[in-house]
Amino acid sequence: MDTARLRELGLQVREEPSGIEVMLDLEAASLVNPITKDFITEVTFQVVGDRLIPIAPAAVVGMTPILLSAIDAAEEMQALLLDTFSDHVFHLQRRSEELQLLGLPADVDPQSLELSTTVKEGHLAVKLVSDRQGNFRVAQALRGGEDLPTAAGHIIELSEFRERGALMGYLAALFGEPTARTPVAAGAGPVRFVEIVEKFGAQALVPPRSSLELLAQFQVEGKAYRFAAARIAGRTFRGMLAGTQGKVWAGRFELDEFPGVVRMVADLLKVAPEAVRLVGPDAPQE
Repeated sequence: MDTARLRELGLQVREEPSGIEVMLDLEAASLVNPITKDFITEVTFQVVGDRLIPIAPAAVVGMTPILLSAIDAAEEMQALLLDTFSDHVFHLQRRSEELQLLGLPADVDPQSLELSTTVKEGHLAVKLVSDRQGNFRVAQALRGGEDLPTAAGHIIELSEFRERGALMGYLAALFGEPTARTPVAAGAGPVRFVEIVEKFGAQALVPPRSSLELLAQFQVEGKAYRFAAARIAGRTFRGMLAGTQGKVWAGRFELDEFPGVVRMVADLLKVAPEAVRLVGPDAPQE
């Protein structure tokens, strides 16, 4: 990297063992930490090829890198940095509100501005952390206080869950958490779709904006599996297949292209459809 180009942009350049770093003085365009209300008057970047990656202070770490080829002056760089930081604050506020609507704590680190929450149910505790673009991922999952080693990194789209129970059910299936078998009050048990068809007829409709969640349970070669699906919007669903060891598959699908749960499960587990046996909600889960 030609350091002369960096200096022309008004950046202070220094060479470190890890590579070239540059510091941008924000002058009048200071950023403001929305939690501490402190001014951020300078930002340090790591130079990697044509990219400037923010590395200090903590409040800007993880923000979108700046392309040197896209800027011609320090003022443009300041404006771009301010826009990117403002977008992060917007996502921080939006996701915090979504967590609160779900009845979950919105924990924000005052220095790094990292947003996180912990969802707890029974012996399972899952920590979700948001990146600068508002995307949540699983940072840690504990069962009975012990780490689940395959937990980290799974992406969670929070807006697809309208209530805490739906999110918790998804996470429980994701990590193979057994469903608690507690007595239910009269009228509070599961509803089978055959009952819906019998009472309302096969031509009954689900309104376009209504939520809809489905659960099918299977036995495949002596092992128990659950396929859960939830409507996102229109004819688009979010689905997940999980077994006693956790998630097998998760993704979105269009109803018109969905082959049916038996065929889908057979394809995912690479078995013949005849090997997939649907079972009722009272079947034992191994």
